[in-house]
Amino acid sequence: MGGLTKTPRASAAPRTTRGRLLLAVAVAGLTLASSPTLAAAPAAPTVMMPTGGGYEVETLDAFGKAAVDRATDATVDLVVVPSAYGDDLPSRAENIALARERTAEIAAACTAVVTPGKRCVGRLAILLNRQDALRAANSAALRDASLDGIYVLGGDQGIAMKVLANSPAEEAMAAAVRAGVVLAGTSAGAAVESRSMINGYRGDFGPAQGLRRGSTLMWWGDGDDPQRGLVFGSQRAIYDQHFYQRGRFGRSLSTIAAADERLGGKSPVGVGVDYATGVVNYADRQLTQVFGQSGVGIIDFESLGATHRWVGTEQWLSARRVKVNLLTENTSYDLRTRVLTRGGDVVGQVSGRSWSAPTAAAGGVLYLGGGVLGGNKVINAFIADASDTGAENSRVLVLAADTRGTATAYADKVKQAGWRGHLDIATFGRGNWADIDPARYAAVLLVAVSPTQSARAFADSRFQSLVRKSLDQTPAVFADGPAAAYLGARWSPQSRPNGDDYEDKAVAAFRVDEASWRPGIGAVNATIVPAINTDYQWGRVFNAVAVAPGQLALGVSAGSAVRFGAGAPRVVDGSVVVIDGRDAVTWAAANGTLGAAGLVLDTFGPGETLRR
Repeated sequence: MGGLTKTPRASAAPRTTRGRLLLAVAVAGLTLASSPTLAAAPAAPTVMMPTGGGYEVETLDAFGKAAVDRATDATVDLVVVPSAYGDDLPSRAENIALARERTAEIAAACTAVVTPGKRCVGRLAILLNRQDALRAANSAALRDASLDGIYVLGGDQGIAMKVLANSPAEEAMAAAVRAGVVLAGTSAGAAVESRSMINGYRGDFGPAQGLRRGSTLMWWGDGDDPQRGLVFGSQRAIYDQHFYQRGRFGRSLSTIAAADERLGGKSPVGVGVDYATGVVNYADRQLTQVFGQSGVGIIDFESLGATHRWVGTEQWLSARRVKVNLLTENTSYDLRTRVLTRGGDVVGQVSGRSWSAPTAAAGGVLYLGGGVLGGNKVINAFIADASDTGAENSRVLVLAADTRGTATAYADKVKQAGWRGHLDIATFGRGNWADIDPARYAAVLLVAVSPTQSARAFADSRFQSLVRKSLDQTPAVFADGPAAAYLGARWSPQSRPNGDDYEDKAVAAFRVDEASWRPGIGAVNATIVPAINTDYQWGRVFNAVAVAPGQLALGVSAGSAVRFGAGAPRVVDGSVVVIDGRDAVTWAAANGTLGAAGLVLDTFGPGETLRR
């Protein structure tokens, strides 16, 4: 999906001290060689190449070409650093074997792009534990005067820095990079390339909680704190990896908000690099030459003077005027001025002007939910509204656009919320669903779980008529999940992710042709994207404003809802993201990925009204 080429099974993950699985593959002939020491050289512009994950051909080729360009003799010398693998002793031999395999793979990629008359040589630096890093002989290859490139393998960035921080190995890497040696790294190897380093989620948090305060385990690297990324890592960027693939926009947004607080309103930019994709950081001044299969996200709290706070008992991020850019090939981003150019032209210089909140064409209260079967707060609030309508006939209808099971699951939620009146269940295509009179009900729940199964209902004129009558005649209407998207300006029939394809679908959502948009009924004059957090649908919500720049797009988290009634629409529990693309420039990259300059993002938490 989305052009992803998965790493072959033989290239398994290392076994780190956090218990990752290892498949050992012995590769002979790669040994650590002693070499002449890298002499003190005049400072050269640093070249670092964070890659968001994987060892795909496109990314390894890009590193190989950069190292080849650096080489001044017939040999392109590369050193591979495996510190993110860790070193619980039973797996040391296996981890070394796997690291040797990766070294051969990286050297082979370099050989494939080397200029005639040159050859590539890869060496593995045995730096798997603290003792290795403290033993100067183990990092001798990193001090070689002929060194052209260093590649940091993926694994666990926290383990990597426990091995490397304040060691002779790190000192050798720093001297080499400052002398112009190209540094690249994938996944954890990308994370360590920023001085302030994301070390994963905190506790049991994940993408669903990414927009909550403290969701990120940060190693800030203040002063002499060894809990940090590489000492020479970027100070103008905080890298996140597997960015589109694992739905990490929320994590980086809350991370940069925390950095804004910590640094007194002078936060770095968040730079999210997707799987099989990388970018060149030149001298910590310029991000340029995006390479690979996808794109790079930029989160900027400073250019538009973004403000934020944390709201609700769960401390959700409430932020205004966050600038977002989506880098692709042929773009360049100045880390100092935060100006983006595409093809040499400045793009995305926006003001973050105010917008008007979407309105709803409904006679009563309307809730649009992001998928609330996993929680109770939103249904409880809706049932309270339904109970307050004063309708003489206290009846609730649950109408499912897909299956009877969906209708039954929501009916159970209504009962759990304390509804004691009459409760009817109907399913599109079954029984007399088309003869329902919505005026008989105090509340109607229009529900769906599967967009693909709901497509037939959404295309049916009788179903559309029933929905419109409900909006006009029923005091309270709740539309959830795909049904909430259907009530907006456009919806996508694409299937939701399952346990096997979350990551592929998340990357595909950033492709400009992925959504296959269909018209909604337009009850709300915006695009509604449900389950933005749990379904990793950030790409879908950005693509929504690319196809309709004049309309806002709302990403509604699972467990959350927007309530339309008297006054401005309001968030009911969880988080809602609003994307404004009115002044942005968007494009399709050569690889089909969405590029954008000047998107403006706002996030809202429980109880907040949608306004900027």
